[in-house]
Amino acid sequence: MIREAAPAIRPREDMRSVGEAVSAIALTHPAGRRWWIAFAGATALLGLFAFTLAYLLYEGVGIWDNNNAVVWALDIASYDWWIGVACGSLLVSGILLLLGAEWRGPVNRIAETVALLATAAAGLYPIIHLGRPWFFYWNLPYPNTFGLWPQFRSPLLWDAIDIVSFLVVTLSLWYIGLLPDLACLRDRAHAEAARQTEAVAPTRRIAQFRAQAYGVASSGWRGSAAHWQIWGQAYRIVALLGVLLVVSVQTGASVMLAGSVMPGWHGTLMPVSFLIHAVLSGVGVTAALVVLVRGVYALDGLVTDRHLDALARLMLCLGCASAYCYGAEFFDTLLNGDSGGRAVLVRRMEGGHALAFWMAVLGLVLPPQLFWSGRARRSPLALAAAGLLVAVGAYADHMMILVVTLTQDFLPSSRLPYSVDLWGVATFVGSVGLFLTLVLLFVRYLPPVSITAIRRLVPAGSSGESAAPRRKDEAEREAPLWGVAATFPTEAELAAALQALSPLRGRVRLDGYGPVPMPRTLRALGLEGRSILPYALAGALGGGAAFYGMCIYATAYDYVFLIGGRPRFSWPSFVVPSVSFAMLTGCLAVHAALLWLNRLPRLNHPAFNIPGFLRASDDRFFLAAELPEDGTDLARVERRLAGLPPGGGRPLATARIPR
Repeated sequence: MIREAAPAIRPREDMRSVGEAVSAIALTHPAGRRWWIAFAGATALLGLFAFTLAYLLYEGVGIWDNNNAVVWALDIASYDWWIGVACGSLLVSGILLLLGAEWRGPVNRIAETVALLATAAAGLYPIIHLGRPWFFYWNLPYPNTFGLWPQFRSPLLWDAIDIVSFLVVTLSLWYIGLLPDLACLRDRAHAEAARQTEAVAPTRRIAQFRAQAYGVASSGWRGSAAHWQIWGQAYRIVALLGVLLVVSVQTGASVMLAGSVMPGWHGTLMPVSFLIHAVLSGVGVTAALVVLVRGVYALDGLVTDRHLDALARLMLCLGCASAYCYGAEFFDTLLNGDSGGRAVLVRRMEGGHALAFWMAVLGLVLPPQLFWSGRARRSPLALAAAGLLVAVGAYADHMMILVVTLTQDFLPSSRLPYSVDLWGVATFVGSVGLFLTLVLLFVRYLPPVSITAIRRLVPAGSSGESAAPRRKDEAEREAPLWGVAATFPTEAELAAALQALSPLRGRVRLDGYGPVPMPRTLRALGLEGRSILPYALAGALGGGAAFYGMCIYATAYDYVFLIGGRPRFSWPSFVVPSVSFAMLTGCLAVHAALLWLNRLPRLNHPAFNIPGFLRASDDRFFLAAELPEDGTDLARVERRLAGLPPGGGRPLATARIPR
């Protein structure tokens, strides 16, 4: 007997209740005291990092003066871990979006947020290390006597390019997905500000400022059918660029390690294991944050057991893949490896840093095995605990790979014992504080789950309300008209009305507006053929080719901009940063096309004058018929709309819109 899947949304939810439940988090702040306590703790961690940095700069402590090749292990492991979390979250969000998983709403928004904020936390490391010659001017770790510029002639520059590309791609994906929800918050904030016209002046000003802030952030989004069409294409294309960027970054890092002469870094499964562990850590952090948001804001009706079950199953699959990678590495090294590789494996299991190895194995392999049980998959506590343990295991795996491999007896520079330094701990604590601070700001002022994606799960139907037509005074009837507007309860009725008005399309400009994407309305308007894919291809190919050519030109003429310190004309070493830059420029091209084709931002569009138009981001669908300047065809439009049958396109209400 096949068990029926749990619903992704409670049956009693409708578009209006979904919008109210999610927007209330940003507008009313239900977890006020708990949020302030958590925010104080997060900012304290960030302040500790700032204090430590200021102290080191003031004292001029030369913390890199020792000749130890492993001194950067904690920084590199922290950077790789944050990038791994970002890669995993971005990959999960992108794949769910590209596959069209209908239950993805709460998971996608939080995964995109984790990817963006983890990238911001990882960005501390290349910024600090690339800028150390200036930060430590009076105690320069590298005097640069011979003009070598080691920061810029090392793979650190690859990290900087990857960080910038990741930041642009994740920010674009996050903002594009958030754009319709920002319009929903804008309209609800305007309605709240209108209700507080008689309130105390400070309260009224705060409500008005909040409405204006969400209005600017939403860029004049109106929710027209054309908006939704370009928005959906841009969302999927940026998700695809993000997936390609994840694969490029993770395989590029592992190939860079495999290209060295160090034993322990030459496993053929290393690129695969890097990617699997990164995705697993990203899923773990995303799952923990999903459970936290669900519990704190009582979103059980929107973040249901089905979402928890899906995340648990994903962690189980990745945990089994991680176990396979470790097992294959052990058997391959013991049966076919050389003496150096076997020595590294033995030191990992029983050497001075064996704790990192066992934490990695126990964290990445064992916790996901809990989810063979259906009860554990639906347990929020079990899911959150396993997610955090997986994240800890992924961090230990990075430490194990770096420290154990670099502490070789034959390396003169690694004879000093490795120990964690104050600067590395302070930087990691600061990155955690930055991540938590940004997470708390996100859940406080923005919708933590996707309103649009959840509304698409609501069954089509009318709420039964009917809007009475407004009474027009004499001045309004004599004013110049922009057009006619009509209100509908469902997209199907809006599409039927547009189809009835299609014979007038040459003289009357028709458009439809609604709270969710409207494929039927697009067909009725004849807009199916528009695409922004050529913009994305042109931006990605042009940007990647230009960056690759710049690398070749720079190495030919011995400029400082020498990627990775490679010899002249070593073209394969430029592929990884060029691919990352191509994803960046392709994403920028998509974002520009989204705004340009949708004529955004445009904050004073006549559609905002439609009576009740604020409900276009709530639960109503609107038709707008823009008339010629002489106002002809007005009677024909109103007559055709009034002649449609109930449930077959007859509007709930019609209104004339002045210019």
